[in-house]
Amino acid sequence: MFGTTVLLCLLQNGPALGHDAGTMMARNVTTVVSTSPGTDPHPYLQVVRVRRFEERFNKLVKAVEEFSQAYNGSKGQVWPAGKAEALRKAMEQLQDADPSFSAKK
Repeated sequence: MFGTTVLLCLLQNGPALGHDAGTMMARNVTTVVSTSPGTDPHPYLQVVRVRRFEERFNKLVKAVEEFSQAYNGSKGQVWPAGKAEALRKAMEQLQDADPSFSAKK
């Protein structure tokens, strides 16, 4: 559900506006990796978790951008199956890094 929402939000304005996807993201600082209450993981572990999340999030942003360029390049006439599969995989990897991005069941 979250993945679909992200995709729809990024594609809602029709063809790509030519902006770098990174500049369109909010620059707010938020907690992206949480731990169980009462536990304090080693600072290095926290850095590794945040870095892993950042890498996977950036991969998702790139996959969304590539998909939207391919889809909008054909004016919506062709479904870029390869780009859609890459987008799905990037979302799964992000969900593995932070389960809060998984669909609630």
